[in-house]
Amino acid sequence: MLSELKRLVDLQELDKVIREVTQSLEKLPQELEAESAALESMQAEYDAHGQELENLKKQRGETEKEVAEMEEGIKASRQRLMEIKSNIEYKAMLKEIGFKEDQRDQKETRVLELMELMAAQDQAMAGLTERLQEQDELVGRRSKEVEEQVAKLQKELAVLEKQRQELRKGVPAQLLKRYEFIRQRRNGTAISPVSDGVCFGCHMNILPQQFIDLQKGVEIIQCPHCQRILYWQEEALEEGISQGAS
Repeated sequence: MLSELKRLVDLQELDKVIREVTQSLEKLPQELEAESAALESMQAEYDAHGQELENLKKQRGETEKEVAEMEEGIKASRQRLMEIKSNIEYKAMLKEIGFKEDQRDQKETRVLELMELMAAQDQAMAGLTERLQEQDELVGRRSKEVEEQVAKLQKELAVLEKQRQELRKGVPAQLLKRYEFIRQRRNGTAISPVSDGVCFGCHMNILPQQFIDLQKGVEIIQCPHCQRILYWQEEALEEGISQGAS
């Protein structure tokens, strides 16, 4: 196998590892962001319950104040009732007192409803408190883990990039340019093995003469279908070159 072709095969395997490491580096912060977003959403839900609870407390206070004012009004009307001499006025006052008592009863019923709603909000917040604490602790742990993993992967990536630069030095600039061009358009696979005249990159047969020339190993040959740079699999296996085409 041509030395530059062998270097390209090794370079492709290295590029695939670099790609995996890079994807992991991108994925880790995204996972942490998802956990943080869940925490923020939970906190927003808790705050919403808290705001609703405050609104209910305010309504309860206002309603209880209205009940107290109505009680005073009813009490005053009953005192006036004792002073009325006319039977017609007496009946009218009784009717007025009855109306006020109905209004008071409605307000008292509303107070009870508000108290039930407040209890529901308290219960919801109590349940969220534990979940919030657990999620906050989870985010804290994951943040530390992600920081450590990112640092480790960055060191690994630096070593891989250095190895990549060394491999590239042994490949002619024009061939390297062709490799990068194909790799970007073929999902990271620019080099493909061939066995029995079939390109493993696209699973299509190459021309018989191309397969013969490939076996001779005197020139760089590309697949006429997918344009990947080809190498003979049997020769690669004999030379102990790893197979990584897809």
